[in-house]
Amino acid sequence: MKSARVLLGLTLVIGLSGCAMKSDLPMNPQDRILLVKSQAQAAEMQTAELVPRDVRADIRQAEKGTLLSCSGGRQWSGNTTIQLKNPVNGEQVVEQLGKVASDHGFTVTRSTTPDGAARLRLIDEHGTTVYASLWVDGTSIEVNSFSECFPLPEDFRPERSY
Repeated sequence: MKSARVLLGLTLVIGLSGCAMKSDLPMNPQDRILLVKSQAQAAEMQTAELVPRDVRADIRQAEKGTLLSCSGGRQWSGNTTIQLKNPVNGEQVVEQLGKVASDHGFTVTRSTTPDGAARLRLIDEHGTTVYASLWVDGTSIEVNSFSECFPLPEDFRPERSY
C-alpha cells in the first residue's frame, strides 16, 4: 500500500513537472529565444510567400526583433514588409491572402485596423500569431509576428534585440 502511494506521488510529480515548461523548448534560454524567433520568422515568410509573385515587388524581413513581456514570460516579435507592385488593389490582395492562408495551415481571423485598413490575424501550428495588414498608403502589407509566450529563468537577462 505504501509503495502504491509513493508510485502515485512520483507519477504526479513527473506529470506535473512536464506541464511547468513548454514541452519541446530547449533548456538553454538563448537557444529557446532563437527557436521561437526562427518559428516566428518562418511564419512571416510563409505569409509573405502566399502573396502571388505577380503582385509583390519585394519582401523585406527585419533581421532582428524584440522580446516583449507576456503573462507566461516573454514572446519574440518581428516584422516583414511585402512591397506591392503598382497599380494593385491592396484590399483584394489581403482578402486573397486570408483565403489561401487557411489552406496552408493557418487559422485565419479577419478584422480592420483602427484607421480602417484590412487586417488578418493568422495563427500557425506553433502558436505564432501573425498580423498582416495593408499599410496606410496601400502600397505594402505589414506582417508583424508574435511567438507564443514562453518562460525564461528569473535570473536570465535577455539582450535588447534578437
